[in-house]
Amino acid sequence: MERGGTAVIADRASAYVSDETWKKLVRQHRRRGCDDLARLARSILEGKERLHDVVARTAGGLLAWLGRPKIERVFAQELARRIPLPVDAQLSTAARGLQIAGIYVCVVGSRDLADCACLRDVLRVEGEERLHQLVQGAMQDWQSLPRRMRDDADG
Repeated sequence: MERGGTAVIADRASAYVSDETWKKLVRQHRRRGCDDLARLARSILEGKERLHDVVARTAGGLLAWLGRPKIERVFAQELARRIPLPVDAQLSTAARGLQIAGIYVCVVGSRDLADCACLRDVLRVEGEERLHQLVQGAMQDWQSLPRRMRDDADG
């Protein structure tokens, strides 16, 4: 039976995909790792960046066509590149979901996490500082566990 973080990941995945699809994904990737999932997640994130570039170029091109000064075109391009698009959250969520699924596959497949492509990508994007924050949060949870267990027993 699954326990801890892997159970949470599996439960959360069931909110988005069928149990059959989740089990098949894990079964197919368990032995070979998450490299395919990491590449797909990376492609989604890179596609999101390309979409922002297209919107920025379009804004600049439209202002050039209207004869606006270069500084206005540059400003519009930079603004358009940075403003969130309606699909940004969905694309990021899909990519993060693939990465989390990949980390799950590596954990349940007893793979060395140093070889986990999805974990490496998350660390590359989130950075070591974020990893440090996650570890600190986990340590605080661990330290407060005895108190929480007493509170649960009393309640």
